[in-house]
Amino acid sequence: MPREIFLDQLTDTWEAVQMAVERLEAGETVCLPDESGWMVVGLAIQEQTSLRLAQLSHGSPSTSAVIVPHPAVVNDYVTDTSRLFSKLASRCWPGPVILRGGAGQSEGLARQWPTASQEWAQTPAGKAFYCPSDAFTKQVLSAVSSPALGVVGQGAPDPARFDAPHLELIFRSSRTRFSDLPTVVSAQGEMVEVESPGAVSDLLLSRLAGDVFLFICTGNTCRSPMAEAIFRHLLAERIDCHEDELIDRGYIVLSAGLSAIKGAPASPEAVKLLRKEGVDLSEHNSQPASEELLFRSDRILTMTRGHRDAVLSAYPELGDKVRLLSPENKDVPDPIGAGMDEYIRCKDTITRHLQHLLERVVRPEKR
Repeated sequence: MPREIFLDQLTDTWEAVQMAVERLEAGETVCLPDESGWMVVGLAIQEQTSLRLAQLSHGSPSTSAVIVPHPAVVNDYVTDTSRLFSKLASRCWPGPVILRGGAGQSEGLARQWPTASQEWAQTPAGKAFYCPSDAFTKQVLSAVSSPALGVVGQGAPDPARFDAPHLELIFRSSRTRFSDLPTVVSAQGEMVEVESPGAVSDLLLSRLAGDVFLFICTGNTCRSPMAEAIFRHLLAERIDCHEDELIDRGYIVLSAGLSAIKGAPASPEAVKLLRKEGVDLSEHNSQPASEELLFRSDRILTMTRGHRDAVLSAYPELGDKVRLLSPENKDVPDPIGAGMDEYIRCKDTITRHLQHLLERVVRPEKR
C-alpha cells in the first residue's frame, strides 16, 4: 500500500515538497491534492508515465490532462491556440477548468517528450491542459523538470485503488473546494464547447469567455467613467437587453485610471451631465489600472496618446490590445476644472468615438 502523508498535520511542507519532487524525478507517480479531490501525476519526460497513469484512470470518475504550474507555461507546449483559449487560460487558471486546444498533434516542447507522453490527453481537437490551484501541488509542479501528465479524480483518494509498485506516496489534504471534477472545455476558434460538465457552470464559462472593454484615463473620475457608462448604455441598446444583462451576453465594460486612487466618485459635472441623458454615474468608484486588470481585458481604449504610451511602455506585450478611443488617433482632452461647456464637448466627443467603436466590434442582435 502506498504511504500516506497528511498535509494538514504539517507546520512546514517544504520536506514534503522535496519528497514528492524526488519521487517524480525518479520516474514514480505521486498522488497530489486537488481542489476537486486528488490528482495522480508523473513527469511527461519519463517513458513509462502514460502507461502507469492509464492503469490508474479506470474505476472511478476521472479525467486526463497535461498538468502545468502556471498559465504561461502552456504556451511552450501548445503553439497553435485560439485567442479564446488564451483568454480562458488567463481567466480560469489556476482553477477547476481543463482546457483543450491547439492542433491535433504535439507542438512546441512537447515534441521532445516520449511518443506515449505526446499522445496523452490528445484528441483531434487538441491537447487537454490543467493548471490546479492547490498551493502544495503548485509548489511541487513548479519544482520538477517538466510538466506532468495527470489523472484528476473526484473525492478522497482510495489507497487500495492505488496499490501499485510505481505509486508510493499519497499526499492528502482536507482543503477540497469542489464536489465535482474540473469542467473540460474545448476552445477552438471563437467557440466554447463543454466536453464534460463539472465545477464551473456553463453560465460562468460564457461570462469568462466574453469580451472585456477597459477605458483608461488619468484619475478614473471623469473621461473613462463617462466612456464606460455611455458605452454600456449604447451597447445594451444595440443588442436589445438591459445593462445588467450585458455580462450574460458576453460583454464586460470597465474603466480605470493610470494615476487613480481607489474608491473616488465620478466628478459632479460628469454625474450631472449623464443624468440628463438617463445614464447613472452616481455609484462609480475609481480604480487604478492594475496589471491584472490590464491583462484580463480584451480591448483597452485610452483617452490620450500619453495614456496609451504609458501602458505600452510598462507592458509592451499588450500592443495588440491597446488603442486610442479616437479612431483618428486624437486625444480626448481632460475637462476637469474647465467648466460645464468643456464637459459637454468631452462627452459629445466620447459618444461619437463610442458609436464608431460599436460599429466595428458589435453586431446588432436579431429581434
